[in-house]
Amino acid sequence: MKRLALLTLFLVSCQAKRPEQASPQANTPPPAATDGAAGTPKESAAAKLRGAGAYEVIQVTGGGSLAVTALYRGEPIPQQTEVPVNIDVHHCGHKVFTESLLVDPQTRGIENVVVRLEGIAKGKAPPPTVTVTNKNCAFTPHVSVAVKGTKIDIRSEDPVLHTTHPYIDGWSFFNLPLQPGEAPPGARPIPRSGLMEIRCDVHKWMKGYMLVHTNPYAAVTDKLGKLTITEIPPGKYPYAAWHEELGEQKGEVEIVAGGTAELKLEFQRKEG
Repeated sequence: MKRLALLTLFLVSCQAKRPEQASPQANTPPPAATDGAAGTPKESAAAKLRGAGAYEVIQVTGGGSLAVTALYRGEPIPQQTEVPVNIDVHHCGHKVFTESLLVDPQTRGIENVVVRLEGIAKGKAPPPTVTVTNKNCAFTPHVSVAVKGTKIDIRSEDPVLHTTHPYIDGWSFFNLPLQPGEAPPGARPIPRSGLMEIRCDVHKWMKGYMLVHTNPYAAVTDKLGKLTITEIPPGKYPYAAWHEELGEQKGEVEIVAGGTAELKLEFQRKEG
């Protein structure tokens, strides 16, 4: 009887303790993103952005600039094609065209190449807000840049339902439905650095990108394949130039006080 009583007491004691033991996975934030197969454009662009220290805003004196030209090498020059539309055809039909590789036929300049400088811990202030607009059933701009902590402002100019659903290195940031005629929602800070892919769950062809950097020294090439980054503290810095289809190039650039360094980049499609 004593053994039975002791066993019963032990079982009751164990059961009483179970509610106090929290599951190790309960209330656990999303795990930090990890690299998959090395070498893909998205993964290499994001690799150096994780785990970076805090950026400090200072008055930049004697800063320099970086002027970049990105050119396409190869034949033929890529052309935009119309994207098939099967939802909200009354509004989206014949308005959506491919944006993954935009090349100016006269200059061969490549639009939407992101160039970022690494290793800058102090410098100019980043823009407080970056805006992404749902317009003609596409994201505008198609590619943009921001800094961790910058607020993202989502808007829509279309008379159809959209959802703006950004992922940062595969982690779902939020999923925001945008009804026609609704007031735009409030901007919200971007919580982490990395490569953000923006999708619409209603219109599957809609896709955009935002490179969330650790400093504001990043920019996107225009229609002629050009960009300029200003107020850069003098020094030598690694750079990375990323394009969603053409991959990433890396190198080093020297910025001198009051001067403008020029960087010419050439991209082409990889065979196979």
